[in-house]
Amino acid sequence: MAYLISFFKGIAALVVAGLVTYYGLGILDRSSGFKGLVAGLVMFPLVIYSASYVADKITPGKLGSFGHTVVMVLVLACFGGVYKIKTSEKQAVSYQSTAAALGLVYQENIKLPPSLAKNPALQRGFMPEIKQALMGKYRGVETIIFNYEYGELSTDYEDHYLRTVVVFTDPKNKLPEFYMKPQNIGGRLFKRSGIYFKDDSRFSKRYHLSGPDEGAVRNLFTSSKREALVAMKGKWAVGSAEGHVVIYADDKMDEEVKPTPKEMGAYLEKARALYDVLSSAQSTSK
Repeated sequence: MAYLISFFKGIAALVVAGLVTYYGLGILDRSSGFKGLVAGLVMFPLVIYSASYVADKITPGKLGSFGHTVVMVLVLACFGGVYKIKTSEKQAVSYQSTAAALGLVYQENIKLPPSLAKNPALQRGFMPEIKQALMGKYRGVETIIFNYEYGELSTDYEDHYLRTVVVFTDPKNKLPEFYMKPQNIGGRLFKRSGIYFKDDSRFSKRYHLSGPDEGAVRNLFTSSKREALVAMKGKWAVGSAEGHVVIYADDKMDEEVKPTPKEMGAYLEKARALYDVLSSAQSTSK
C-alpha cells in the first residue's frame, strides 16, 4: 500500500511539473515589457526546475549531468512545441470568428503587393513578418488588418516589436505620400526635423511628420486635422503611399490587438476615424 501511495504521489508530482512547464512557457511567451520582466523573474526558474524534475524522473539519474541537461532541453522543446501548436489552432479559430463578425475573410499568411510593402510605415526594423490577415471591404473601402512583427537592435541585443496594422486602399483618395509617427523625446525637446508647424507646437511635439513633397503634406495637414489628430487617444503611426494608407497604434513594444470581434472592431473603428480625418476635404494649411 505504501508503495502504491508513493507511486501515485510521484505521478501527481510529474503531472504538476509538466503543467508548470507547459503553462509557464506560455506565460513567458505572451509577456513583454515590465510585466514580461517580472514574469521572467518568477516563471523562468520555476519552468527550468519543473523541466529538470521531469527529465530527472524520465532518466532516473542514469545519464549523468550532461545527459540530464540534454533531456531537459528536449523536454522544454517538446512542451514548447505542443504549446505553439495549440496556440496556433486557437488563434486561427479566434481570427476566423472575428473575421466573420466583421464581414471580412481570414488568411493566416499573405504576401503584400510591392506598392504596399514599400509603404514608409512598414519600413521599420528588420526581418518583418506578416501574419493573421483579415481582408475585405469595410464601410465601402478595401481593408486589410494584419499582425506586423519586426526586430530592432538596441545596443547589443535584439528587441521584438508587434503591431496590429490596418490598411485602407482607395484609388480615388489621392493623398500625398507622407509618414507620421510619434515624436521621440529628443525631437520633442531639441531637434525639429521633418515638417514642423511653428504655430502648432502641440502637434509637432507629439508627431514627427515627413514627406517628399512638403507643400502637399502641409496642405493636407490643416489646422483642423492636426487638432483632431492630437485629440485622439493614444499615439499612432500613419504612412501614405501609392493609394495605401497604413495605420497602427505605436505607443508600446507590443500593440497586438486581441482577435475578438469587440477588441478588433473597436481598433478598426479608431483607425477608420483617423483615416476619415485625413481623407476629409482638403484646404490650405494654416
